[in-house]
Formats: sequence, structure tokens, C-alpha cells
Amino acid sequence: MSHSMTLTSKAQFTLNKGLLEHLGVKAGDSISIRKMPNGKVEIEAKKAQITEAELFPLLRKTLKTDKKFSLEEIQEAIAQSYADAGVKGLK
Repeated sequence: MSHSMTLTSKAQFTLNKGLLEHLGVKAGDSISIRKMPNGKVEIEAKKAQITEAELFPLLRKTLKTDKKFSLEEIQEAIAQSYADAGVKGLK
């Protein structure tokens, strides 16, 4: 399916809601645009990645349980959540 857009006088395009939903982006998210041969471009959502150092404090705040998890269980849960989100791993 193709979508047409009109260039504004400020040299800007607005992506319609359907394209944004297809990319999985919302206000504040970023996209990556690569120049391809023959004047084409490729647009891709830039998925936010979180470092391990940022992740563990978040987990500590959100997990309120007496259950103890092994490092392997935590790593497996992290890997699965990244896979579910389409992210290719930690930085």
C-alpha cells in the first residue's frame, strides 16, 4: 500500500496515523531514515534500548515479591521481553 504526502513550505512531511501505527511509534519516539539507491528512502522505527544498569533499578522498583529469582531466570525474562518487543538485545 502506498501513501502520498505533500511537502509543506517549511520542507516538512506529516506521516499519517496509519503509517505511524504501522511503525509502532508515538509522540516522542524516533524514526531512522536511510537513503537507498535511485532516490528511495527506508523508514524504520528506532526502538528504545535500555542498558542493564538502567534496567535493574526499574525491576527492583516494580517487582514487589518475596520470591527469589536466579540470574538465569532474570536473564531469560529480559531476553523474552526484548524478543517480544522486537529489540535485538541490551547495549
